[in-house]
Amino acid sequence: MKSLFAISLYADVVIDTTTVINNTETYQIYTDEAYVYLTIETIDSKVATSILRQGINVYFDTKGKKKKNVFITYPIANNQRPPRRNKDTPNETREFPDNDSIIRQIGYRLKNNTPQKALYQYYDKTKEFNTLLNNEGITINLAVNEERNSFIYYLKIPNNKINVKSGINFNKLSIGVKTVEMSRDNSERTRPTQQASVRGGGRRGGGRSNGGAPQGRSGNGPGGGDQGRSKGRKTESVPAIDFWFKTISK
Repeated sequence: MKSLFAISLYADVVIDTTTVINNTETYQIYTDEAYVYLTIETIDSKVATSILRQGINVYFDTKGKKKKNVFITYPIANNQRPPRRNKDTPNETREFPDNDSIIRQIGYRLKNNTPQKALYQYYDKTKEFNTLLNNEGITINLAVNEERNSFIYYLKIPNNKINVKSGINFNKLSIGVKTVEMSRDNSERTRPTQQASVRGGGRRGGGRSNGGAPQGRSGNGPGGGDQGRSKGRKTESVPAIDFWFKTISK
C-alpha cells in the first residue's frame, strides 16, 4: 500500500499521512496498483442522515483539478418524507432522540435494508449498477461502527474506471465529495421555503404570502394545517457536503 498524504484545496483541514478531516467528516484514502479506496466517516447524525436520504457524488480527476466528468452516485436519492408522528400523542414535552441514538437507529436500518443501487458516470456514459453484484469491479457499502458510534461510507473503485487509458499516473488524483441536490420534481420541495432549508442557507418561514388561510383558523384550507404546525417549530438546515481534496503519492 502506498503512503499518501492529502492536501486540501478549498477548506481548512487537519492533515496527516493518510487522513483528511473536514468539519465532522474524516476522509481516508489510499491506492494500490489496481484500485482507489475511499472511506468517509462521521459521528454527526445529521450528516449521516443527509447522505442516506440524498446520496453523495464522489468525483475523480487524475489531473488534480475539479472536473466532474467521472463520478459515483450513492445512495440514489430517496425523496420519501420521514414518517409522521402519531397525531393522537397528547400535547406534552417530547424527547427527541440524541445524536448517538440516531446513529444506532441508522445502523439497525442498514442491517435490514442497505441501499443497493448506485450510478457510475464516465463522461457522457451513465450506468446504474447493483452494489452487491456488478461487473464494474466497484464495491460500495454503508455501515455503522458500533464501538465509535460512527457512520461509514466505503468505496473501492478500479483505476480503469477512473481513467480508461493505461499507464495513467494517479499522483495528482483529486477527489470531490458533494451532497446530491434534492430533485425539484417533488412538490414538497418546489416551495422556496423547503428548498432553502434543504440547501442549508435559508429560513423555513416567509415563503408564502399572507393571503393563505384566514386568521383565527389553523388552516382548514389546503396546506393550512402544515403552516399552523410549522409556525412554532424550529427547522434546522440539512448539512451539505461540498469538499475537494488532493492526494499525492510520496
